[in-house]
Amino acid sequence: MSKPLPFTEASLARAIRGVERAGRFVVGVKGDGTLLIGSKPLDTASLVPEIEQDIPASKWEDQRA
Repeated sequence: MSKPLPFTEASLARAIRGVERAGRFVVGVKGDGTLLIGSKPLDTASLVPEIEQDIPASKWEDQRA
């Protein structure tokens, strides 16, 4: 039997709206419902590494020249 969560979707939504009204940004939510707050929005593009184009093709890839 699983333990019920200590928060609800409605309580999280209410907390997020309060944070946004205060001029801050929610950048994440922990598993226990704790909101992670920042002063600016999170740039999600910085989380994904750029694809390197100079990687040599493997011998199994189709070579079309």
